[in-house]
Amino acid sequence: MELKALTFDIIGTVFDAYDGLAQGVGPLNTRYGLSLQGGGFAAAALAGYSAGVGQVLAGGGWVPPDTILQNATATPLPLRQLGNKASQAIVDYTALWHTLPPWPDVAAGLQALHSHYTLAVLSNMSVATQTALRTRAGLTFDQLLSAASIKAYKPTPAVYQMAAATLNVKPAEILMVAAHNYDLNAARAQGFRTAYIARPSENGPAGSPGNHPDPAFDFNATSLVDLAQQLGAAAVPAPDDCIVIHPGSLQVAEIAGRWTVIDGSQSLLDFGASQANAQRARDVVTHYGFDRMCFVGRPHAPMMYFTAGGKAPAGAMAGEDAVAFDLAGVVAQQSGSDWIVTDGSSRMLDFGAGKANALHAETIIKRFGFTHQCFVGRPNAPMMYFRT
Repeated sequence: MELKALTFDIIGTVFDAYDGLAQGVGPLNTRYGLSLQGGGFAAAALAGYSAGVGQVLAGGGWVPPDTILQNATATPLPLRQLGNKASQAIVDYTALWHTLPPWPDVAAGLQALHSHYTLAVLSNMSVATQTALRTRAGLTFDQLLSAASIKAYKPTPAVYQMAAATLNVKPAEILMVAAHNYDLNAARAQGFRTAYIARPSENGPAGSPGNHPDPAFDFNATSLVDLAQQLGAAAVPAPDDCIVIHPGSLQVAEIAGRWTVIDGSQSLLDFGASQANAQRARDVVTHYGFDRMCFVGRPHAPMMYFTAGGKAPAGAMAGEDAVAFDLAGVVAQQSGSDWIVTDGSSRMLDFGAGKANALHAETIIKRFGFTHQCFVGRPNAPMMYFRT
């Protein structure tokens, strides 16, 4: 039977919840005078969310998803230390769930799929949370379906039945897309077809225990772009993965003992113990007037680059750590088991198994005409930029 609609789990499958929560902690720590560790906060909040849903599934009575999120977020906060600021802190830390970043392959994958299928979210999250995430990321979902509309949570069978009824298609005409085996198995039991998307780092260093490709699924994919290709959807170029920054408002702040470049409430660059490198990074951004900070291969992107007014920065800055390369020789190629970008004489970028990311990096370098790769804070530089 021909597929007509794709339904997507979003937390962990479409959006990178762990890194999104972890990276949002720094600016809020500064606001409230706390020293929460980002990874620890993210792990605790995600565990609390799973526990809250689990209690409802075990028959503990209905609790709305936004209440579960608030309770899960409050758990790792030192409420006594916060005193009369505790209530507002819970609100602000909980709001991080509305700012989670999509995985780098998501925009391109959804764009390819959207020309062939109706795309719908099918999540335990509330429609309000789904709306905030979709709007912020600009994703092409046609409908937002929440299990909360029937006061149930996945993997309750009624959730999948509700989706089929709302979309007005047969279950066999729906492909459930998720990074979690339990979700796919439950959907398959209701007659859905299934697609597993590998997200091995969705829980940070802890990995994703229990989630793995399964021959019983109709598709097993490494990304949404890979899934689109398996479905025969037209390939589209990977979009730039960028955030807007404001060079005139950057500040250097010590957050939890680490020197960080921040833009308002947004943490941009972490230089650890080096205040000098953090200040240098701020000066570089100001000097060139960078207004976009971009990545290839997030999370843990091997390539970072900046643009100003949509163009490449030009000219040297006094004292910069720059390496010239041969633009004409730049190519993405396989070296052993890794995909790298090289100019023929030096290994500029290493993307591991990420062939698509390496090819995208090559395209970006040639599009902007970069001729120099620059760093702040080598070795293991927290900041990389390219210029002509």
